[in-house]
Amino acid sequence: MTTVLGPDTEIAPLVRSLRADGRVDLVPAGIDKAETLARFGEALGFPDWYGLNYDAMFDCLLQHVHGVDGVVHLVWDGTAPLRAEHPDVYEMVLRILGDAEEEKPHLRVTVVDR
Repeated sequence: MTTVLGPDTEIAPLVRSLRADGRVDLVPAGIDKAETLARFGEALGFPDWYGLNYDAMFDCLLQHVHGVDGVVHLVWDGTAPLRAEHPDVYEMVLRILGDAEEEKPHLRVTVVDR
């Protein structure tokens, strides 16, 4: 289940606390769909075939955590501008992250909405 934290969240203490439980991947939010998809690819090291679309993002997320021992925390940081300007993109990415969590129970997503 995706956790959404508010604008007062400090990222460094959050990451430190999550590291005690497993690996932490930090993804900065983009300002629109293209930048958001690109930032996921860059931050998570998606393969060259990553097509910067929602289906490819989902597939690459699953591949990214496949076979990993232990918990993987994905922190999507700084989403407030995207949510305000492109709520459809924000909601779609949330849906993809939630679907990935359902598919891979060791994936835990935290959204920092600041």
